[in-house]
Formats: sequence, structure tokens, C-alpha cells
Amino acid sequence: MTQLPTNKEELRGLIEEIVARRLVEKAAQTTTLSSSPAKTEVTAEPNSSPASESVEPSVEFAKVEKNLASLGFFTPSSKRIKEAKVKTVSINTMVNGNRVEARATIAPAALYGLPITADQDKYLALQKLITDLRQRQGGQVSNPISFTSAEILVLLHKYRDSGKNYREIDEWLNVMSSTTIISEGAVYLAGKKRFVKDRFHVFDRAVSFGKELEPGVLADKNYVWLSDWQLQNINNNHLIRVDLEVYRQLRNHIAKTLVPLLQIWLYASRKEGSFEKRYDELCQILSIREYFQISRIKEQLGPSLDELAQHGYLASWGAEKTTDEKGYKIAFRHGEKFHRDRQRRLAHQTSLTAPAQPPEIQQPARRARVKPQPEVDPVLLAELTKRGVGESGARRLLAKLPPDRPVRDLLEWGDAETARQPGKITNPAGFYIRLLEEHSAPPPTFESSPQKAAGQEANLAPQRPLVEAQVRQQAEEDHQRRRGEGRFAVLTKEQRQGRLDRCKGELFSENPFMARQPDGSRILERAVHARVIRQLAQEPMELIAVPRPSLTAESSAEITAEAVD
Repeated sequence: MTQLPTNKEELRGLIEEIVARRLVEKAAQTTTLSSSPAKTEVTAEPNSSPASESVEPSVEFAKVEKNLASLGFFTPSSKRIKEAKVKTVSINTMVNGNRVEARATIAPAALYGLPITADQDKYLALQKLITDLRQRQGGQVSNPISFTSAEILVLLHKYRDSGKNYREIDEWLNVMSSTTIISEGAVYLAGKKRFVKDRFHVFDRAVSFGKELEPGVLADKNYVWLSDWQLQNINNNHLIRVDLEVYRQLRNHIAKTLVPLLQIWLYASRKEGSFEKRYDELCQILSIREYFQISRIKEQLGPSLDELAQHGYLASWGAEKTTDEKGYKIAFRHGEKFHRDRQRRLAHQTSLTAPAQPPEIQQPARRARVKPQPEVDPVLLAELTKRGVGESGARRLLAKLPPDRPVRDLLEWGDAETARQPGKITNPAGFYIRLLEEHSAPPPTFESSPQKAAGQEANLAPQRPLVEAQVRQQAEEDHQRRRGEGRFAVLTKEQRQGRLDRCKGELFSENPFMARQPDGSRILERAVHARVIRQLAQEPMELIAVPRPSLTAESSAEITAEAVD
């Protein structure tokens, strides 16, 4: 019988894992159904009303409460940021036609710090579950919202039999319940149609699986009570849409944090097809360090924005000085994914309001023309991608570099600088891009691999004849030793002993100190044996008396070979 853990937390984790395994199959079926092409979901255009809701094929969109995305609630990071005491974001909003500056302060719990990318991942997964729940309940949800940890992990494509993943969900519930949002006109209540000043939480209450739900009742799932403003805005369609399928493919934390923000900014500038964001404001929203050199800004944001462009969120982006020359701004152009998703949604809404038509034969959709990738050196491309640069960005970079740019030398210089300053270069991929763009060659003091090899070759050239002579001498000595050993092997016992005794006497006469070695000394035995072998190797073959009757086939072959020598 298995011994149960005595520690309360370990026991709770064990129980949760056992129950989760039983729920995995059911959870997977539920998620599969919700993401199936035949599944329907509620349309969630920002500021639309319940009466305007429609049903459309799901592309695994999660509809997320709009305020939380615009406030910069989540900070791009792979680790908990416990040293930050507060995060303040200023937001310009339009109230009655007038531009008003609002402010939101994110006050984290000291135990957990600011909400990070991993918390956003789980929050988006929960919003997907709420989206599906609204479909089943006619567009409205109420507290509490119940779900299993396995359902969240299925949506995130996480390993569902890992206790660590379940504990992270428990921690996420604590973060979302304990972090406070202090709104100074930044939070919009869709039901009341006004911005408010107040203090809020995302979850008013959260009960993890196995914890006490009510007196004497343990929770069979996770339960969350959404705050009133969250619940009100969700039921009033104050939402944005996030494509979970594409979101899961993103690897850069800044890119993932920007996805919900982009949905707001892209929609607001849909007529212009582009928009600009002040770099200092972007740093404030993301809670990242602000740089004052254009090269460092590109190094910081480049990998994430390139990744967003690769997945179609952006067509292009650029960093440039502001009009007043006092700062920088980031310019974005709408990507084909925004246009494609919007056209799909508008076409579906049109089909719902149009009169019924007889069925027609559907023509296969024309495939989008794929823009050819620039031809570049595959070896250099592999060197860049190995250092974390995205393939499409690496291709564009190599294609625009001058043909005589020493790419390998610059990359090696970057490797040396990264090793020399461990921990200081926080974005290695951007660092390598900046090196290739801004430097025509490494500094004169840096030696590349070809230069080091050439220097070593030059240093070895004078010594090569000596080394070759030593190699030849060693080869000759090895040959003589093998010859002597072969001849010694075919001697009779009496012949061997006679030669050993003779050589021992010669050795004693030449080196009197050897005579003082005790009997059985390994030093003496080796010296005498080596002397015998050298003499045998140098003697003519006919001087050695060979007892032919005792020869083996192998010994005979050796003697024949020695005779030839």
C-alpha cells in the first residue's frame, strides 16, 4: 500500500493530481468541442450590446475584458517581479469629445509581485472558458465561475500530469485576487457608460480545488468570483478578441503582452491603416526600461515586433524621433491578420442579416500569394537563428547588409562581449542585430577564428621541421621496439635468461648505482629488459638461434617479417 504524504500541502497536491487525471479526458473533450469549426461563439465587438450579439464559427478566439488589456495590468517577464512596489500607467481617453488624461495604478501583493506573462496566459485561457460559457447561457454569465485546472492546462497546451503546473494555477488565483487596481478615471463601466475612480480587484474571491468553499464543504473545482466591473463589462460586450491559437505560438514575453493592446490600437486606427505610439508611454505600459539611443530601442523591441510581424499582427514597424525631437515613437502598420479576422467577422455579420439564398456551389478560396523570402547564405542564416534571431528577420537583415560585411567575425565578437558581460545583455538577439547593422567590422583588438588560426599557423611554421623530425624519430623507435619484442618472444627460456643476465652485468658495470637496487626491483627489471630489446633489434637476424620445433604459425610469420626488414 502506498504511504500517503504527511505534509498537508503535499497531500493536497497529490489529491489534486489524482482528480485532475480523471478530469483530463472530460476536459479535453470539452475543449476540443469548444474549438471545433462547428462550434459557435458570441460576437464581442467593443461597446456592442447584448442585443447585437451573433453566433459565428470559432477560430479559438477568447473574448477578453477590454479594461484589463488597456491598463497594462500584465508585465512581460518570465520571473516574478517582487521588488516593484507599484506600477502606474497614464492613459489618454475621450470623454464627451474632450481628451482627458486618466491614470491607473497597479498595486501588487508583496508576496507575489506584479502579474506577469504566465498570469496573462492563464487569464486568457479562463476568458476562453467564459466565452464558451456565455454561448451556452445566452450571452450572460454570473458568479461564481467554476473550472478545473486541467481545462486551463489543455487550452495552454501544458503538461497535465505535472504537479508544478497545478501549483502555478493556484498561485495565479492568488495573484489575481490580491493585486489591486486603483483607477483615477481609467476603468470604464460599460453598464453605466462612464469612467470611474475607485479601487478594484480582478477576482473578488478565488477558491482553489480542495480548499473550503463553504463551512464544511470542500471545492471540487476552482471557483472565482469576478469583480462587479469585470462581470458588468463582460455581459455588456466591452471586450476584445484574442486568437489563442496564434497567441500560444509566440515566444517573446513583450510580444505576448502586446497582443491584447494591439487589438485595441489596431481597431482604433483601422481606417488609417497605421498608428504611432510614443516610446516612453510604451515603456510605461509594459514596465520595461526606457532607452535613449535608437539602436538600443530596436535591440529591445525588435525581436518581439518582428515575431508579431511574422504572425501577421503587423505588416511592418519602425522607430524614429518624435516631431519635437525630444523623444522617440514607434510606428506600426496593420498586418494582414487584423484585416483577415475583421473581414471574416464582417462577412459573417452580413450573412446573418441578409435574406436566405438557395445553396450555391462554393468555389475554393484562392490561396494568398506568399511573398518570396530573400535568398541568403544558409550558413549565416543558421548562425543568426542559433543566436535567437527569428528566421524571417534574419533573412531580411542578411539581405540588406553589404556583401563585404564580415558577418561571422561580428557574431564572434558579439559572443565574446556576451561572455565578458554575463547578465548585462538582456536581449542577445537584438544585440547581434545591432552589431551587424551598425558595425562594419570588429575592433582591431579583436581576433576572429580565422585570424587566430592564421596566427597559430605562423607561430608553428618555424617549429614544423623539428616537430616532423621528432615524429620520424618516434616512429623509428617504435619500429625498433616492436622488432626487438618480436625477436625476444621466439627465444627459448634459457636464451632469454642468458641475455637478461648478460645485459644486467653490462648495466651494473656502466651504472654502479643500479647494482644497489634490491632484487625484484621493477626499475631494474624494466631497464634490463629494455636493454635486451634494443640489442635484439640491432643484431643481424642470423645471429639469433631460433628453436624451430617450438614455433607457432604466428611466430613464424613474425620471423619472416623481421627477415624481410
